[in-house]
Amino acid sequence: MRKHSIRIISVIIALFVFIGAFLLYRAGILGGEKAAVPAPAPAGPAGPGGKPAPPTSVQAMVVQYGVLKDEISVNGSTIPTEEVMVASEVAGKLVKLYFTEGAVVKKGALLAQLDDDELKAQRQRLLVRRELTQRIADRLKNLYNKEGVSLQEYEIARAEADQVLAEITLLDVQISKRVIRAPFDGLLGLKLVSEGSFVSPGMPIISLVSANPIHLSFSVPERYIDVIQRGTGVNFRMDGSDRLYKATVIAREPQIDPASRSLKVKASAPNPEGRILPGAFAAVRVALKNYDRTILIPTEAVVPEEGAQKVFVYRNGLAESVLIQTGIRKDALIQVINGLSEGDTLITTGVMMIRPGAPVVLDRIIQ
Repeated sequence: MRKHSIRIISVIIALFVFIGAFLLYRAGILGGEKAAVPAPAPAGPAGPGGKPAPPTSVQAMVVQYGVLKDEISVNGSTIPTEEVMVASEVAGKLVKLYFTEGAVVKKGALLAQLDDDELKAQRQRLLVRRELTQRIADRLKNLYNKEGVSLQEYEIARAEADQVLAEITLLDVQISKRVIRAPFDGLLGLKLVSEGSFVSPGMPIISLVSANPIHLSFSVPERYIDVIQRGTGVNFRMDGSDRLYKATVIAREPQIDPASRSLKVKASAPNPEGRILPGAFAAVRVALKNYDRTILIPTEAVVPEEGAQKVFVYRNGLAESVLIQTGIRKDALIQVINGLSEGDTLITTGVMMIRPGAPVVLDRIIQ
């Protein structure tokens, strides 16, 4: 009886062993083929722990047509319309100054007076001689008409009277040169001499400038000379000021400077308040061409790639790369000639962190 029980237990154990072996075989552990494992579904870039990366948060803008002014920027300087250093033509003592430093004067205004007492005394003496010689000439003319004197005697008297008159005219010119007047409307500078000084010919007394209108001098590269013509409009700003001034080209040099390969140009701008001083630095902008309908995008949205340029456009939750052709660059914007259309949603941030086809989430859209 005991042997029969042991045999039954052995059969049961063998049966369990067989069943276990069969299950291990089906599982591919004991010599059989491994069970096929389903392939994982495609996912985005893996994140920490092998999990799919979350969508990248970006900002975007809706592409629209805008206006672009193609222009060049050059340095220039302001120069006065007229400028002169007021001086005396003749030597003499400066007896009177009639101007105030820094004042605005009109053309012909009296500025200074040199001593002319001696010349006026000579003129007075000649006036007496002129009266005498004129009477003598008139008397001899009457006698000549009556054949009382010869023609030669009358002509000598007439010549002497005319000579005195010429000497008076010469003295008048010399006296007028002792009076110094403003040659044009303008602004006076600082005086360089004082009353009582002896001035020599050409010695400067005070400066006089005319700055309304103000002139603008600048040079443009040789390749732009066809654009710069008489009447061309330019804009300029003074150093340290945001105010924009407008000027018009009035003249240019007839030849190009061979050293700098540039053309010197002069423009004119109204300056009624005298805010623009001569000799100041000016940042000049010359308009070349205007685009009424063109696409401008931020430069940070452009990604260089192997000699080309591309941008990312948001479509159906993904970032799609688009090759573009660019044109004029202006400050923080760049012109797109080909590749984008009005209404496209252009990704403007995070473009260096995303890949074509990557999922993105728009945080902000600029219209």
